[in-house]
Amino acid sequence: MCKRFAVPLVAIVAAVVFYFQDIILSTVNLIAEYGVHGIVLIESNNRVILKKTTIKPDNPQFVCASLVKQITSTLILRECERDIIKLDEKANTYLKESQKIDDRIEVQHLLSHCSGLQEDNTVEFDPGSAYKYSNRSYVVLGMILENTTKSSFMELAQNLLLEQSMLDSFLIDAPTLPEIQQKHPKLILSSIANKVHFPHYRKGNQQIFPRNPCGGLISTAEDLSKWNMQLHNGKILSDKWYQCMIHPRAKSNFPEGYYGYGLCRYSKKEIYSIGYACGYKATMSYFPKSQISLVILENTTCGNYQKDFRYHRWIRFLTKLIIQ
Repeated sequence: MCKRFAVPLVAIVAAVVFYFQDIILSTVNLIAEYGVHGIVLIESNNRVILKKTTIKPDNPQFVCASLVKQITSTLILRECERDIIKLDEKANTYLKESQKIDDRIEVQHLLSHCSGLQEDNTVEFDPGSAYKYSNRSYVVLGMILENTTKSSFMELAQNLLLEQSMLDSFLIDAPTLPEIQQKHPKLILSSIANKVHFPHYRKGNQQIFPRNPCGGLISTAEDLSKWNMQLHNGKILSDKWYQCMIHPRAKSNFPEGYYGYGLCRYSKKEIYSIGYACGYKATMSYFPKSQISLVILENTTCGNYQKDFRYHRWIRFLTKLIIQ
């Protein structure tokens, strides 16, 4: 009796799953059509599950802002793997005299936004005792990398991007978005592009953008999906340091979840990060169980964090339901 109904039962289950998946993807497509001004890309094992683009050209580039923190933290953890940097060492150990910060701050505090470090280099709370998102912490991590490797952060990051064949990704390399677009025509400008100026200084003939380690990434959905799949499948960090990166360190309200090093653990089912700056917003999620990558990039913001990421949250929730 069991054998008689086994095959039909499997077929029925498969049909139900297929129908359910189709509803999910149709809903995501609808949200992307009317709620996203940019691109939504869902992939699994180099297979496109859904790609919805509401702007031109093909493979457009967006300012991804804080998504670069994954690059910065990866570079730090690689130096840890080489035993050049220690996570529980004081950050000042790796900083020049003119760069010194509060001597209680350790490298791990900077990575997890638990340093309390503010833009003016004062400390808001005892390092390690609380969480508060700090771009300044990642600027300091960039200094540490430059001091320990004797290379510029721009060079280190670009080499890592090339290593992953992310050929359409780069760091901010000009003071304004229109100037960047002149160098990189596929960059989609935001509505406030002419109001944005990136702080920099000159070193000889070079323009140095010291805030690149905290928010300087410009990339495409395809490149970011490639990074997602490579990082979370052991192609960029060894398992020891990857687990160190994704381990939840502190409860976070921005982004929501539990922050690790450069990314956030929303739940056991999702690891993600967001970027939000100068008229752009970005979400990059990875769902370990189904091995699905989700990237959402837009060149519009309304200035309200909760409203700006509303549709991103809906798409993240629906993507979590996809079964591979």
